[in-house]
Amino acid sequence: MLQPQVLDVNAIIRDMNKMLRRVIREDIALVTDLATGAWPVFADAGQIEQVLMNLVVNARDAMPDGGVLTVETRNVEVGEGFMGSGGVINAGRYVAIIVSDTGIGMDAETRSRIFEPFFTTKPEGQGTGLGLATVYGIIRQSGGNISVYSEPGRGTTFKSLLPRADEDAAPEPKPTPTEMAHGWESVLVVEDDPVVRSMTSKVLTDRGYSVLEAESGDEAIRLAREYDGPIDLVLTDIVMPRMSGRKLAESVRIMHPSARVLFMSGYTESHVVRGGLIDPDAPFVEKPFSPEQLAGSVRSALDQ
Repeated sequence: MLQPQVLDVNAIIRDMNKMLRRVIREDIALVTDLATGAWPVFADAGQIEQVLMNLVVNARDAMPDGGVLTVETRNVEVGEGFMGSGGVINAGRYVAIIVSDTGIGMDAETRSRIFEPFFTTKPEGQGTGLGLATVYGIIRQSGGNISVYSEPGRGTTFKSLLPRADEDAAPEPKPTPTEMAHGWESVLVVEDDPVVRSMTSKVLTDRGYSVLEAESGDEAIRLAREYDGPIDLVLTDIVMPRMSGRKLAESVRIMHPSARVLFMSGYTESHVVRGGLIDPDAPFVEKPFSPEQLAGSVRSALDQ
């Protein structure tokens, strides 16, 4: 039986800190980055604790040689058409619980099955395959959404969104709609997730940009070589099979020296900067993003 109540997610994480440190090994550093003024959520406290515990244990097992485990919270405004790894997320205000590790990561086939009950990559007798299925069930039952971002050798990030509870706060005025940034330039979109690639391209095409699509670094380089006109911006995922976004951007800029670069990733900015995947001052937009956030980031990168 659920016993939902108005909760402070930051308080739950602080209360569990000692317990979580006992669960992980000494060769794993636990880092917490909790949002100031995190909104309350309406959920079952015991179940949120179970979500955290299951995600932390999963991260621990993914780092057999040690590493860094990061737990973050954020307030997230989700507009219409907000895009995540699982498609469109309902509009609203959410609190994000983000659990990241620097472990072995997962390939696409494993990612597509991780929330299935009884699916496990662990040896027989070392896992039931119910931990992540339980996490998925709790988040969805609480009215939220969960996404996973991972590549082999690049670690994993789970982003859980829980709806904000408005019971203790006066209704906030709806933001005044703003005109979304437009442009005319040529943008090369490189993204291996077909749903995100298609939606990203549509947002930019609808706002006047000329868009080239590629699902891999090799295809992007071929398009850049064959394209007659200038490429004004390379919008690329950072972590992709066979070629990183950084290496791809360097290769394209040899052929199109004036091209700007905007990186995107489901990993957090601190994760990709700390891992040396991009420079600290590199333009970056974090998935999931809304059409407005994407258009604004593209316009900003082009106008630098």
